[in-house]
Amino acid sequence: MRRPSVPLHAPPNQYMNRTIIIAALALWLAAPAAAQKRRKAAAKAPAVSYMDEARQALQAYQFSQAEELLTKEVEALRRKKQDATEAEAMLEQAQMGLLKLHATQRIVVIDSLVCNKDEALRAIRLSSDCGRIDTYASTYHVAGASEATIYENEFGNKRYLAVPHAATDSTQGLRLASADKIGQEWASPTPLQGLNEDDLSQNYPFLLSDGVTLYYAAQGPESMGGYDIFVSRADDEEGHFLSPENMGFPYNSAANDYLLAIDESAELGWFVSDRSQPQGKVCVYTFIPSATRDTYGDSTTDSQLRALARLSSIRDTWQNAEPDAIQAARQRLETLRTGSQTHQQAAAFHFVIDDGRTYTELSQFRSADARLKMQQWLQMGATLETDATMLQRLRDNYAKATPAQRQQLAGSIRQLEATYYPRLQQQQQLAKEIRNAEIAHK
Repeated sequence: MRRPSVPLHAPPNQYMNRTIIIAALALWLAAPAAAQKRRKAAAKAPAVSYMDEARQALQAYQFSQAEELLTKEVEALRRKKQDATEAEAMLEQAQMGLLKLHATQRIVVIDSLVCNKDEALRAIRLSSDCGRIDTYASTYHVAGASEATIYENEFGNKRYLAVPHAATDSTQGLRLASADKIGQEWASPTPLQGLNEDDLSQNYPFLLSDGVTLYYAAQGPESMGGYDIFVSRADDEEGHFLSPENMGFPYNSAANDYLLAIDESAELGWFVSDRSQPQGKVCVYTFIPSATRDTYGDSTTDSQLRALARLSSIRDTWQNAEPDAIQAARQRLETLRTGSQTHQQAAAFHFVIDDGRTYTELSQFRSADARLKMQQWLQMGATLETDATMLQRLRDNYAKATPAQRQQLAGSIRQLEATYYPRLQQQQQLAKEIRNAEIAHK
């Protein structure tokens, strides 16, 4: 190709125009190569992701910030036609946290105990009239590493338990069921109706003494992270449980929250969580339960509310609480832990032998037979006192219950009355035998 000639004495403007045209032509020819380089550089550069920053915001309960970051991430992934499932799930978690943060319940936490996860149930010391909680493996004497648990009522004739269930095609979860004791045998578990069928797993049941209110943990679409604690109530008219409600903060967190149990006799409650804990560890929180659900007012700042929802410090939960009430609750907790209540009942008694003698200690008995029977009398008295408290509570609940709830409570009342009054007569007869044996002793 022949190069165009430029006159040596061409006018300056003409020469400059030709120079500009040549430069523009060179740039036009180089543009595809530059664009290709930019595309290659963009392909090598890491894509902007908000996921890590959003995770940190969720852990800090900065739900508004997490929502903003995850919204951008979801939009970016959708534009690129990439999988946004994880980001969408985290976005739902942030939105749920934002909704529940301002409904954080006001509770007073008096104690926290860190232990191995498999020791958490033993760390909760319930009164005898609250039933018992245990592992499925221990109750049914089967081997295996399943984390399934059971709750057995105070009468020993009803159980709520977690049983294996095919959650999806690829996972094996747990579902809650109930079992009744018929004679000396336990019937096969029957799945509970009314709970969320989309849950991947349900576990850690606990039933209040009203025989209606059920607490349990579930891992599913309504959870804020891992397992969350839920509450439901039995509807005997329909034969199933009502739609469960997420307990919210501070019972639940972005981690796993496993169990909530309330001892109405001792006026104490417990819940278990692995928030801020290393692998395999959990924290057992002890709190003072309240008959009403109170939330924090407008005077609480956002940072304070986040700290209370996270339970960053249990001392923060003591605001507006009476120091005497906290001290009394701690004493009740210590009594349950040491079992000193039984010893106190055995040590403190006034038993009339005759007109001239009233014994207050076992060592005062001269008759070995009378002393042995006195120990039996004290043990029977402790059981009767527990039964009397439970009977009164059931009757109080019956007076406030709906017709459907009364039907179930009436059965529990009749069953307890059937054992309480004969046992009371046995104790009275034993008292006569103690007096006769001590008076006859020479």
